[in-house]
Amino acid sequence: MDILLLILIFVVFRYLSFFKEGEFHQDYLGKRTTTAVNGLFVILVVFSHGVQYFSMNGTYDHVYAALRGHLSQMIVATFLFYSGYGMMESVKRKGYPYVRFVMTSRFWKLFFQFNVAVFLYLVLAYARGTIYSPSRILLSMIGWATVGNSNWYIFAIYGLYIAFFLSFFLLKWKNSTQVLYVGSVLLTILSMLFVLWQIRMGRPDYCYNTIILFSGGVWWSLLKPWIDRIVMKNEMVYFAVVAMSAAVYCAAYIKRLAYGVEGYTVWAAAFMVLVLLITMKVSLDNPVLTWFGNHVFSVYILQRIPMSILQSVGFNQSHKYMFLILSLLGTIFLALVFEKVTGKIIDMWCQAIGRIRKKTVAA
Repeated sequence: MDILLLILIFVVFRYLSFFKEGEFHQDYLGKRTTTAVNGLFVILVVFSHGVQYFSMNGTYDHVYAALRGHLSQMIVATFLFYSGYGMMESVKRKGYPYVRFVMTSRFWKLFFQFNVAVFLYLVLAYARGTIYSPSRILLSMIGWATVGNSNWYIFAIYGLYIAFFLSFFLLKWKNSTQVLYVGSVLLTILSMLFVLWQIRMGRPDYCYNTIILFSGGVWWSLLKPWIDRIVMKNEMVYFAVVAMSAAVYCAAYIKRLAYGVEGYTVWAAAFMVLVLLITMKVSLDNPVLTWFGNHVFSVYILQRIPMSILQSVGFNQSHKYMFLILSLLGTIFLALVFEKVTGKIIDMWCQAIGRIRKKTVAA
């Protein structure tokens, strides 16, 4: 695994560029940067899930094992934070129509694509002789249970989309800065209640211990002008903020498990702040990472299909590193086919809805 990690590091640094003294990356939260960063972390997600299928006891596994153990759930941190940031930016530009779009379009598109993937996993399970109960299948459709696929993140996104819609519904009557702040407060409260509910339901901690980062992205969107004005004032201020953030990160990491989800949240927030500070001085315009960043959902949700197939023939034990490489290549292929097919179905559905609406208006 250390060799694969070294290759990934080479890919990252191949296209890395640093801003000169006194200069800052003003577009550190632009689409190019966030897509590339997400691409890096979704590759780490594939690595992390892949090693669950074999034991890491080789001579060249120790560095990656240490990194994986350190990062833990932080490999999904940017997905949640950037999603919250991007959605808030859209609300600031479009107002209530975007809030409505989240529930009338974005939510259902995710639901459809996810359940196409669930169907594929059910077919794979059936081919291997595994039959799931109807209740298990129904719960898998919302991401509460699993039929072999990764599920907790999708359930979290469902909940966050609903919370986002409810929090900013006030924009229907009044579009103002004050309402944006009220909505952000409501979203933060609902997100915490969502976490508390999952704790009470006995869900594993990885299902909820990074959820608050979505709200963090929303708040960063609101406060970004003030944050940038302070942090980017000069090099001295910037590195002072980096040093303080790194100190908080280290202290929070040591105590991350001592204070429940609250302690973990401080560590997660510090991690995300450090990522943002790094991208203020580093440009990550990387075509490889950008591709993966543009296909995060498909890569995330489909990766276990080639892994399961290769496991069924024992390839994960006999050739464990080749197993991971083939799983990654298989995931890329599946992602391309999956997105093309589901994209066409969604387009056809949207066109049909459009024709129905035109006929209704004409009538």
